[in-house]
Amino acid sequence: MDLKNALPVPVRSKCSICNETIEIRTFGLCRSVACAKCSAVFKYDAVSHYLTHQRTLSGSIKVPYLQPGDEGTLFDRRYLVTGWVVKKETSTSFHWTEYHLFNPVHGFAQLSLFDGHWTFHEAMRVYPRPANINDIVLFERNAYEVFNTYQCRVIDAAGEFTEDPKDQEYAKVREFIAPPYMLTRELRDNELTWFHGRYVEPGMVKAAFAKNTAPPVRTGVGACQPMRMVIPAHVLKTLSVWILALFVLTQFILAISWSPKELLKGDLAMEPSVPNEPIVSNSFHLDGWRNGIELFLRANGVDNSWFEMDGMVVNDATGASRKFTFNLEYYHGYEGGEHWREGGVDDAIVFSNLPAGDYHLEMYPTSDPKRRIAYANIRVEERPRLWSNFFFLLLLAMAFPLIIWWRHSSFETARWGE
Repeated sequence: MDLKNALPVPVRSKCSICNETIEIRTFGLCRSVACAKCSAVFKYDAVSHYLTHQRTLSGSIKVPYLQPGDEGTLFDRRYLVTGWVVKKETSTSFHWTEYHLFNPVHGFAQLSLFDGHWTFHEAMRVYPRPANINDIVLFERNAYEVFNTYQCRVIDAAGEFTEDPKDQEYAKVREFIAPPYMLTRELRDNELTWFHGRYVEPGMVKAAFAKNTAPPVRTGVGACQPMRMVIPAHVLKTLSVWILALFVLTQFILAISWSPKELLKGDLAMEPSVPNEPIVSNSFHLDGWRNGIELFLRANGVDNSWFEMDGMVVNDATGASRKFTFNLEYYHGYEGGEHWREGGVDDAIVFSNLPAGDYHLEMYPTSDPKRRIAYANIRVEERPRLWSNFFFLLLLAMAFPLIIWWRHSSFETARWGE
């Protein structure tokens, strides 16, 4: 349906400033008009059709994508563009364009454009309710977060309006988002109005109004722009849970069936028989082509003191070695009537990829001068439970879900950083 043919013949008036012809199609509802050529704003008398000049706006540099008289179909409704307003936040340099749309059955709506992002707004008859948590409001099973609060200044306008565009400068505006939706609250002279908005793809606007030129290019992330995910969020969440459960079960089965084997255990004197010489352990044998071992150290004598041990795992045949260092600290006491403690008396180090052969340990211990350690327990186990391998494989399996979550996080960071 062509709305221009369905509506009454428009009233034509002349701009008293630049003599441009102004067409008024909703003259029964119109209260103000603005000249597209010189940005002059007039008060409109619906009875006499007389225009009274009120002010001239500063004007804008950019040519609006839609013009009064354009028609388009959005969300199965035919709309006529009756005007546009360019606004700017009073406290920032942000500015945007609001296109006023009219449908004879459904009334007025707005299509806003900011940095190439389009949002379709309609006045709400049922208002949202507060959740009493961080200024969140609830509407139709969605929780909306506060995105922005501002007042604006009108810098340009063209077309016909139900009120003076300048009156909108007195409104205190707060935006709430739950992408792809937005709620906008306007409070003006104790009069409260809510608008429900939804994100519109630029290509949809171009097709709706049959434009031959491309719409303005998007920059950044729009306030209520939804993220296009490869798979739905709930499917991704379910997949992640199943992957995690599978790997935990696999690790549990391996932990039961592949138990560690003890190769060396004993209490060793921490004072070398020859000064400046290492303490040498008995040898132990590794059979596999590539082996993993875990070296445990426990020094029960560490009490409000410290104990360090540098050492090497040495291949008896080749002399090849792998270095290690233990740093044990254990302090405790009472303060303010409460017991506190820090550190511990034991630690462990894992070695992997050791060739088959016989090995021994060479150790250089150092004790706190105030509390010498006479003996320490050393234990070596083969086939340790390498949780690092588990987490590495889990990370590989979770790479796809993690990338998706990372993209989502980056997307939201860009949205809130605008």
